[in-house]
Amino acid sequence: MKAINTGMGVAYARATGNLYSKEKRLFEDPYSEKLLSPLYKFFIFLQHSPRINDAIVKLKDLGWFFCRFRYIDDVLKNSIEKKEIETVVNLGAGMDCRAYYIPGVENIRYFEVDYPPVVETKKAKMEKILGKLPNHVIYVPIDFEKQGLDAELEKAGYDLTSKTLFIWEGVTQYISKEANDSTLKYVAQAAPGSKIVFTYVIKRFIEGKSLKDATEKSMYKWLVKGFKMFIYGLDPTDMGDYLSKYSLSLIEDIGAEEMNDRYMKLVDLDLPIFEIERMALAEIKK
Repeated sequence: MKAINTGMGVAYARATGNLYSKEKRLFEDPYSEKLLSPLYKFFIFLQHSPRINDAIVKLKDLGWFFCRFRYIDDVLKNSIEKKEIETVVNLGAGMDCRAYYIPGVENIRYFEVDYPPVVETKKAKMEKILGKLPNHVIYVPIDFEKQGLDAELEKAGYDLTSKTLFIWEGVTQYISKEANDSTLKYVAQAAPGSKIVFTYVIKRFIEGKSLKDATEKSMYKWLVKGFKMFIYGLDPTDMGDYLSKYSLSLIEDIGAEEMNDRYMKLVDLDLPIFEIERMALAEIKK
């Protein structure tokens, strides 16, 4: 149930970002709003008022999410346009709709991996929206803590020799160190030149150290100590060495400042971007 709720929350954030006018919009997502529960759809209805939408975006600190969505969209678009990949494996796909709207995505195999209830909910909703499920999308139900990623993907027809882009968005903080390490060990077996783009929460936040402001303190209180949703973090100063253990070469690791310069200034949006989560892009070297 938690996985469905978090996935729906991300879909809501994407639907919110899509309410901006085209010149202020960081990404185009025609499906996220259609995936939402009735309650979230009611919120989006209210947010068609720009004043209400702006208030909610700032209240919920959605600026980082808008940048995060755009960054991964760009990585996927560029990989397809440059013909760098044959396959996408989305680890923890949730209600992510990139498999259905990114240009050219229909020409590659796209594996959506997530907890079984999330996968079944997503399939039912997308079939209703699209009329039928697309042939290029393969749905892979898995419990990351109990099942082996290699076995489940192999059963679904994934081939490690295929040049792959792995998308690992909003997952690492929810699973154990062992599950994180196991995932990277698997990714490292993919064809040379394959890439992984992933988000991670910084270790100091998980440990409750050097919390910078009231927002971080409140998030720590609820997400780490209270609901115990976030359980694992990584240190950005150690990222290159950490990934090298898994034959991964770090391409870039960016946070709030870089996201603001790259995206917020692009569309002239003045939104706060929290610093507890970062984006990393790495390539498999053999």
